[in-house]
Amino acid sequence: MRALAVAGTSVEVADLPDPTPAPGEVVVAVHSCGICGSDVHGVEHGRAAPGQVLGHELSGTVVALGRDVAGWHVDDRVAVNPLGACGSCEECARGLSFRCRHVPNLGLSAPGGFAEYVRAPVGQLHAVPDGTELEDAAHAEPLAVALHAAHLARAGAGTRAVVFGVGTIGLSVVLALRALGAAEIVAIGRSPGRRRAAEAVGADLVVDSSAVDLDEVFAERAGTFDAAFECSGAEEAFGMLLGSLASDGTVVELALTDQEAPVPLGLLLQGNLHVAGSCAFSPAEYAESLRLIAERRADPSPLVSARLGLDEAPQAFVDLRRPRDLVGILVQPWR
Repeated sequence: MRALAVAGTSVEVADLPDPTPAPGEVVVAVHSCGICGSDVHGVEHGRAAPGQVLGHELSGTVVALGRDVAGWHVDDRVAVNPLGACGSCEECARGLSFRCRHVPNLGLSAPGGFAEYVRAPVGQLHAVPDGTELEDAAHAEPLAVALHAAHLARAGAGTRAVVFGVGTIGLSVVLALRALGAAEIVAIGRSPGRRRAAEAVGADLVVDSSAVDLDEVFAERAGTFDAAFECSGAEEAFGMLLGSLASDGTVVELALTDQEAPVPLGLLLQGNLHVAGSCAFSPAEYAESLRLIAERRADPSPLVSARLGLDEAPQAFVDLRRPRDLVGILVQPWR
C-alpha cells in the first residue's frame, strides 16, 4: 500500500506492506484522515519517529476481518477511535484511555491513517450512520477532544465562553460549545481563514489578535466568562484568560506546549477559580462526538480547506506551519 512515512522533519510517500488483521481486528480502507496540529509540529520539530505513519483523525470502510470478529462486515462504514484501551488498567478505569500502556494508539504509537489501509481493533470502531458523510465522521476525533475540554469546564446551555487560538482544536471547541448550547462564544486568533471558520461554526464574536490590543480587550471583559479555553500555547494567554473569568469559572489548557505561564494566584483564590489540563478524551466522549455530527448538531464542513491525495499531502505539512487562509486539510488516500 501507499502511505505517508515520517522522514526527518518532513513526510514522504512510501510503499509499505498491506496490513493483515490479527484476531479481533479489521483492516479499514481509509477514506479521510485529518492533519492535526500535533502531526504538523511533531514532524516540523523532529519529534515523530522516522518511518512512522501518522494520522489519528480517520474514517473509512472495512475491507478485511480478522479471526473472531463478530458484529462487523466488509463494506461497513466506520469512524475509528485512535486511542487503544485495555479497559481494565487504572488509567482506563478513570476514562483516560490515551494513557493506557497496554494497547497502542493509531497514528501515535501504531501506524495511523495517512495510508491507504490501517489495521484497527474492533473495540475502536464506531458505525457511521446512513446519511452521514465519511469525511464528516473523520472529525469525530478533534470534536471529542473539544467535548472533553468542555465537560471539564462544566460548559453547557447558557455558558459564556472565550476560546483563545483558532487552530483545529480551538475551532472544534467553538463547534462543541455551540452544540452544547453556549449563550456566548468569543474566539480569538490571528489566521484570517481560521477566524472566518470560527464565525462559520458558531462564534458570536471573533477577535483578530494581530490587530487589537488584547490587554484592552480582556480589561473590558474582565469577570464575564464562565469558561475559557487556551488553545494557542501562548504563555501570555493564560493569565489573560484567568482574569476574564466570572466567579467559579474554569480555564482549560488544551495546547500541547512546553511554555511556562505565570499564574496570578490572587485572582485564582479570590474568584474561587478552577484550572484544568485537557488531553484527548474518553471512549464515551468519542461516541458522543460522532453522534453530534450524525444528528447535524455539529457541522464540521467549514473546517475543511482542502482534500488532498497522498502525493499532495507532504506539501500540506509545510503549508500548515504558517496557515494564513488554510483551516484544515483532509488526506484522502483514494484520490
